[in-house]
Amino acid sequence: MVTAEEFQKDMIGEIAYNSAVSTLKEVCDLLSERNPKFNWTGIYVVSGDYLILSAFHGEATEHTRIRIGEGLCSLAISEKRTVNEKDVKSNNEYLACFVSTNSEIVVPVKYGDLAVGEIDIDSDTRNAFDSDDEAFLEELSSSLAPLVKLIYDHYAQQA
Repeated sequence: MVTAEEFQKDMIGEIAYNSAVSTLKEVCDLLSERNPKFNWTGIYVVSGDYLILSAFHGEATEHTRIRIGEGLCSLAISEKRTVNEKDVKSNNEYLACFVSTNSEIVVPVKYGDLAVGEIDIDSDTRNAFDSDDEAFLEELSSSLAPLVKLIYDHYAQQA
């Protein structure tokens, strides 16, 4: 039998999770709406051996679950560094989501030393992302870290 305290804790955890996902969706929307070179914006969260797409703005993608070890998204997580691919069509590691994509930037979201997720942005423009974009997105990833960690923890509890 579940106690009232356990029930309340579960409900508060679910509310916090839903709120975090909703906030990340708003961030994706805002980024894409305010920057015309951001054609697709997503936030993936680590869950075991996978990256799970938790929020996005743009066309739906088949890459809602990416095995860590595949693609540029995994590289950013594995190496805990920003990956700024100027021309995805010249990189065999790129997992093609959209034919129109020409460049991609992936910024890990770190909670302490732990990579808990990432911001992934595609652009239809080649060489779309510069050092200013990298600095801005790295700062944003730091700000989002507590929310992404909450989702990361939620996935860990579900496993």
